[in-house]
Parts: sequence; C-alpha cells; structure tokens
Amino acid sequence: MEYTKEFTSKAQGNTNTVLGAIGTAGALMNGLGGIFGGINPVANTANMGCCSENQPVNRYDLAQEQKIAELQSQIALRDANIFQDQKTLELYKYVDGKFAAIEQQICQQAVVNAQVTANIGCMQQSIAALQGLTKTIIPIDNVCPQPMPQYNSWTAPTATT
Repeated sequence: MEYTKEFTSKAQGNTNTVLGAIGTAGALMNGLGGIFGGINPVANTANMGCCSENQPVNRYDLAQEQKIAELQSQIALRDANIFQDQKTLELYKYVDGKFAAIEQQICQQAVVNAQVTANIGCMQQSIAALQGLTKTIIPIDNVCPQPMPQYNSWTAPTATT
C-alpha cells in the first residue's frame, strides 16, 4: 500500500509539473499578447500579431461590412454612370458638330441650286423668245439693215434681146 501511495504521489507530482509547464507555455503564448506567436480566440484585442482572416466576426460586424461593401458598389456604379454620361455627351457634341457642318454645306448647295434654277428659267424664257421670233412679224423699221421689199417695182428681164 505504501508502494501505491508513493507511486500515486509521484505520479501526481509529475502530472502537476507537466500541467504547470503547459499552463505556463499557454500563458506565455496567449496571455502575454501572443509574443511567441500564439493565437487567443477568446481575447480579440488589437489583432495580437495575427492576420485578420483568422479572427472571429460577430453578425453585427458582418452586417456592417456587407452594408459598407454594398454602398461602395453603389458609389462605383454611380461613378461609372457619370463617366459614361460624360463620354456620351462628348460623342453627341462631336457628332452634332459634324451634322451642323454638313447641314451648312447642304444649305449653301441649296442656294447654288436656287440660283442655277433661276438662271435656267431665264435662259428658257430667252430661248422661247428666240424661237418665237421666227413666227412673229417684226416691223420693217426694227430690222437693221433695211430689207428689200418683197414686192418691188423692179422685175427681172424675161425678154431676150
């Protein structure tokens, strides 16, 4: 019996020593701010030398992050729409300027066409008047040099000598 008492007390002492060493190591790794690279998920303060991907997040923080991400995407979409509107307006101004130049050329051509049409109309009237001259009786006083009268007193000799 004495042997078991001695054995159990030594075993308990060894167990206490081992557990104490483990506790001390855990305290050094986790309890002292993780200076040896420990991770303490219970005490989530100042990231304790760890990256943010392995830290616990509660649902309120998650909801905030999701709302922030949604608002950032809305802002990015609005900025993209504003940029697109600006580029569309620039394109409209460019195309409108080109159309205005073409419209000006068309108006100038319309003026030229109107002048040509007027000239052709005048020419047609002159041509018609000239064609009408052959059918119109003109007084003899308006013709220069004076034409010979159609029926004059001179007659061609018909008798032979």
